[in-house]
Amino acid sequence: MKVPAILKNKYVCYALMALASLNVIGYLTVKAWECLALFTLTAYSAHCYCKNVSCAILAALFVANFVFGCGRVKEGFEDAMKGPAEHMDDAAGSAGQAAAATTNATDPTTQAASTAAAAISNNANATAAAFAASKDSCCENNIWKAVAGDFTQENKDACSAAATEESKTEAQYCQ
Repeated sequence: MKVPAILKNKYVCYALMALASLNVIGYLTVKAWECLALFTLTAYSAHCYCKNVSCAILAALFVANFVFGCGRVKEGFEDAMKGPAEHMDDAAGSAGQAAAATTNATDPTTQAASTAAAAISNNANATAAAFAASKDSCCENNIWKAVAGDFTQENKDACSAAATEESKTEAQYCQ
């Protein structure tokens, strides 16, 4: 196969080898064995086809990172997807941990903070458990509510259970 002259340059080949090495190290670090295997097999196959190391490395990088998706980027901003109920659960958990960590304190200020944190945790847990499945809480304008905001997946599951107890489908339950 005829390759462009730039891919025959030894400095370009060295740069691509360095890039390939960084990718391999990355695959090893995150234990992405399928990505490493795919990269290696693609590089070998491309080298057998075109007999050019630079082309083989480019092909392996392309297939492993773009086609197979081994260069995945995971977004860390997960709080935006949480609704108020999930935030309340997180707050209750944090307050409970704070209360547990300060229960044996001798300082009166710390003891008061521990008591307040325990009260916050108990109130948040009681509020989270207060959902009762009914037509009013499960339906909106005679349509089954979607999971969003305060209406969590747990609430939807409770509504489904209530509909099942009455031997109705979701649509029948909201009528």
